[in-house]
Amino acid sequence: MGKDARKGPQLVLAAIITTAFVGGAAATGSYFWANSNAYAAKVNGETISSSEYISIVERAKKQYAGQIGMDFNSEEGRKMLENLKDNIMNSLVDMTLMKQKAKELNLSVSEDEYSTRYKEFLRSRYQGNEQGLEEDLKKNRITRLEFEKQFRDQILLQELYQKIISDLKISDKDIEAFYAKNKDKFEVPEQISARHILIKADEGNAADVKKAKAQADDLLRQIKGGANFEELAKKHSQDDGSKASGGDLGSFSKGKMVPQFEEAAWPLKPGEISPAPVQSRFGWHIIKRGETTPGQVRKLPEVKDMISAQLKQDKEREAFEAWLKQAKDSAKITVNEEIKKVPVAPASTAPDAKAPGAEGAPGQPGQPGSQAQPGDDHGAPPAPAGQGGTPGDSGHKD
Repeated sequence: MGKDARKGPQLVLAAIITTAFVGGAAATGSYFWANSNAYAAKVNGETISSSEYISIVERAKKQYAGQIGMDFNSEEGRKMLENLKDNIMNSLVDMTLMKQKAKELNLSVSEDEYSTRYKEFLRSRYQGNEQGLEEDLKKNRITRLEFEKQFRDQILLQELYQKIISDLKISDKDIEAFYAKNKDKFEVPEQISARHILIKADEGNAADVKKAKAQADDLLRQIKGGANFEELAKKHSQDDGSKASGGDLGSFSKGKMVPQFEEAAWPLKPGEISPAPVQSRFGWHIIKRGETTPGQVRKLPEVKDMISAQLKQDKEREAFEAWLKQAKDSAKITVNEEIKKVPVAPASTAPDAKAPGAEGAPGQPGQPGSQAQPGDDHGAPPAPAGQGGTPGDSGHKD
């Protein structure tokens, strides 16, 4: 699963639940076991229906199967499905609690606010093209009414979030304390600048390597004979990212270039040119060392705004999570554990689980299970969920 593994099922749930839109259509025939008495959970007497729950589970399976090829019959797949079911159930309970609290506080969404936020969403996700949204709704078997209800709910929950975190303040003392405790986070390592002329070579082709080396040797002889390095770079370098600027690679710290380039460049003195062409997997480099920028710790005034934003985000998240925990602790919640044991339709039978506005990847903000925090500006209204120069392929590491 690679780097996405750390994000876990909750990242995918965002787009899945967006697609389901609370009460959205499920695959035909998947509710053979659901009758009028079935429920997924009850929150302070309010019922979360079995159909709502299972539709989201089905879409989660569909998306995982499509995006990472998950086999839900495998041991790993069965474990993932258990986690998905738990996360979806928790998310639906959280959403129900939040909507109950919003109602208690008499929060509402005016038509003007809905219109404004809808236009923002349409512009952000569809470049203002309403037809694109309609096509996604049709593809996912979601009615316009279902979409509008869910969208309105998201705006309402955004208002609730703002109400909960409205009294939070970040003081100068908070910022200073964080800076003093985390100075290592603001260290800027020593850097050097450099220019180079690259003659590319296929390292698996001996004849190509030899030919490129001969060209690099000839250019180095011209430089030693008084030719201008920058002009030769503009004319002969095969690094498209730097040749126009005379081979300028900007400034970089250790570890940013491929080892052969780094080992040759750092020992040189400012203005010094490598005594011989340097071979790397990109080809042959003629290197001209630039100036050294000493390492330093960024001063507090430089990073104050950044620290303030980070602390604000952290405190808002902590405050909201504390509020949600308290709400859950004091609520009467009954979960139908038996519903988690009932098999759902195979992943291949569910509708295409691309949420309206999604770009083919999971992670729609503002839905139950989303790791995006309420208050993030993504165009669609998020809802709380508890939750220098570059040489391209010519010297820099991948």
